[in-house]
Amino acid sequence: MSVDPITRQVIRNALGAAAREMQTALVKTAHNPLIYEVQDFGLVLTNRLGQMVAESSGLPGFLACLPPTIQSGIQRVRFAEGDILLSNEPDDTGTHISDTVLYLPVFFGGKLVAFTAVMAHWADIGGITPGGWCPYSISLHQEGMIFAHNKLYSGGVLNEELLRFILRNVRFPKLVEGDLNAKISACKTGARRYAALCQRYGAEVVEQAMFEVFALSEARMRREISAIPDGRYRAEGKVDHDGVELGKAHTIQVNATVAGDEMTIDWTGTAPVAKGPINHPLVGTAALCATTLKSLTMPFDATNDGHLRPLTVTAPPDTLVSAAYPAPCDSYGYVAEVIVHLIVRALAQAIPERCPAATYQMCAYNLSREGKDPFICGEPVDGGGGALPHDDGPSGIMFAGNGDAPNTPVEVIESRYPLRVLRYTFNLENRGIGKYRGGFGVIRDLEILENGISLQTSTENNRHPLWGLAGGGDAGTTQILINAGTDHEVELDDRVTFYPVSKGDTVSLRTANGGGWGDPKERDRRRIAHDVRNGLLRPEEAAEQYSVDLAELQALI
Repeated sequence: MSVDPITRQVIRNALGAAAREMQTALVKTAHNPLIYEVQDFGLVLTNRLGQMVAESSGLPGFLACLPPTIQSGIQRVRFAEGDILLSNEPDDTGTHISDTVLYLPVFFGGKLVAFTAVMAHWADIGGITPGGWCPYSISLHQEGMIFAHNKLYSGGVLNEELLRFILRNVRFPKLVEGDLNAKISACKTGARRYAALCQRYGAEVVEQAMFEVFALSEARMRREISAIPDGRYRAEGKVDHDGVELGKAHTIQVNATVAGDEMTIDWTGTAPVAKGPINHPLVGTAALCATTLKSLTMPFDATNDGHLRPLTVTAPPDTLVSAAYPAPCDSYGYVAEVIVHLIVRALAQAIPERCPAATYQMCAYNLSREGKDPFICGEPVDGGGGALPHDDGPSGIMFAGNGDAPNTPVEVIESRYPLRVLRYTFNLENRGIGKYRGGFGVIRDLEILENGISLQTSTENNRHPLWGLAGGGDAGTTQILINAGTDHEVELDDRVTFYPVSKGDTVSLRTANGGGWGDPKERDRRRIAHDVRNGLLRPEEAAEQYSVDLAELQALI
């Protein structure tokens, strides 16, 4: 059976609209700003085989992790109509256990036809540290509750014992329950839309239409890969430490091979699995490889299973990028960021005109209080994007793995938490120079308004800054200062947890720039003058960094 092209495109776009509607349902009903503002989630629809048919615009690294999670469930679970399942085992989901997957099977005419799924970061998962991201766990079991495709609903009936167990084992049960219900709402929204398409066209036609879309997307991706020169491209980077062995850096090595219309990304040469929680599961590594390749070749095409087929991802067992149970993974994101940038760095040898320099590395914080009046305020802080081969990098964006996730608005922070935002501006002291400069990081200053609050920070590559490309300067490093500019100033130059802060203290988060692209001596003098005129660059810095004559610069200003 072949589906006519018009019907095929109607079905494809209807499924895309369903995924976006799932996202709207989640955002409108979630309780935690990390979900409804920062959008720390991913949502997909798959067919009955667990092959992606549509995605939302959530975090890029999440989206390709959801189909393998569902496929693992297919191998382990007998599904019934009305089931809703929870899973967060890193071997299946590809990230850490805070990013819990909720998915449900979609039935039509008594037959399984599809799945809808959402992965989102829970406000707490019951581990050592509030909100996850423990910097020093040495086993997955220290990091919180583990769900192994457990049925929260079975045949439409709530498993009340499981729900009570969950809510008793998290620090912020109202937030967790609210977000859990929001995820259910999102998945049910997608299920209704998929069933409506089956009602209109028939389940067989919907399935066949997407099989044909898969084939067309695969063919297009193969053409794109064929345009990349054949060869083997290698790159290497480091992460500062694993949180346990603080003096030991860990090497990550990528080997990308292009042969005709196929690509293999192999991670041989990467350090062994770490003692601390920076380990990255292979499912997540493969997802990031697919996401990065697609962003460099077909960035505007809605992702489906066909885009992923020409890529093979391999790694030796038990490395930093192929960690398996019971390796701790709670701080997996540090390695995730380096994975993305290493792939780009390697492929820049083949397609330099498509590859940007590295962005700033992860900076995030949690401010929380347990006991009376508990709360948790956690968010990633935006920074500078890497310079492009044709333009300056964007300023005030999220690090690469978080895609276009926004920051938490000042108004939300001040209305929900005992915090005041004193300053939110560009960080001009930290830039990656080049023919095109990296984007600027930000300064986000918070004042603590009550006592009994603890700070946790998440930063990476302060010892090993990431790189510029084609002769551009390296990306910078992040600073976190307590009571900056006072006699009591403290610089937190590494990750901390349960760091006590008191009423009146300030926390200054100063994120880095992105790397530069190209020789700084080739920078257009008009761009330099623009930065000086707008207060982004001091004249003496222009003279030092870009070898520009001050008299010439003054004439342009």
